[in-house]
Amino acid sequence: MAWAGSTRAGPKRSSDDLGDDAFFVSNLELSAGVADGVGSWRQKGIQSGYFTRSLMNNTRNLLSSGFNNYDAVKISLGDWKGSQYGSTTLILAQQVDDRLYVVQLGDSQLIVIRKGRVIYSSYPQEHLFNVPYQVGSNGDSLEDALQYSVEVEPGDTIIMGSDGLFNNVYETHIADIVNQFPIADETEVLQEIADFLTDYAWNLSLEDDYWSPFAQRKYEFGLIDRESVQHRGGKPDDVTVVVGRIQ
Repeated sequence: MAWAGSTRAGPKRSSDDLGDDAFFVSNLELSAGVADGVGSWRQKGIQSGYFTRSLMNNTRNLLSSGFNNYDAVKISLGDWKGSQYGSTTLILAQQVDDRLYVVQLGDSQLIVIRKGRVIYSSYPQEHLFNVPYQVGSNGDSLEDALQYSVEVEPGDTIIMGSDGLFNNVYETHIADIVNQFPIADETEVLQEIADFLTDYAWNLSLEDDYWSPFAQRKYEFGLIDRESVQHRGGKPDDVTVVVGRIQ
C-alpha cells in the first residue's frame, strides 16, 4: 500500500502559523494517520498543533517498532500529561492482508473509493453537532475510540481527512476528483491528489454562496432553515488530506 498526505493551515491563520492539524504516512508499515487539533484552545493561548504534530510523529515511530495503531497512539498520548496542551480528534488506518484496520476518535473521517464510487464512508463521532470526541487536555478517553476494519481490494483508494475536508467537499465530489487522476499507486500521483483536494477544500471554505456539507449537516440536525442565506458558505478551517492506494 502507498500513501501520501498534505496539510494547509486555515485561511484565518498568519503566514507563519502551521495550524493545528497534523498527519503521518508510513509506506513501510502500510499505515497513516490524521490528527485535527481543536482550535478553540487558542482562546486560552494554547496551540494544539504542537501536540498533534508530536502525537503523529511518535505514533509513526512506534508503528515502525512493531506496535499496532491503537497501542502506538495510546503510548504516544501517555507522553502528554500534567498540563494543558490542547486536544485533538484522530483517525489512523493500517492495512493487514485484505483489511484496513481503523482507529477513529471524533470527526476526522475516512472513505474508500472502488471503481470510481464511494463504497465505504465512516461517520463523525460527536457528543453534539460540531462537538466531536477528542483526546488531550480535559478530553475523552482513547478507550472511547471506534475500532473497526474495512475489507479492501487492489486498486481501492483510501481518503482520510480532517473535518476541514469533509465539511467543505461532498464525498461524491471527492470521488469525482480522484477519478480524474490515473489509477496508479505511484507516490507522485497520490501526492498530486492529496495536494489538489487540500487546496480545493481550502478554497471552497471561503465561498459565501455555497451549500456546503457543513451547512447540509446543520440542516439535517434541524439547526438552520434550508432557505437561510446567512448559513450558506464553506467552513474556514485547517485542511488535512491523506490518500492511500491498495496495491
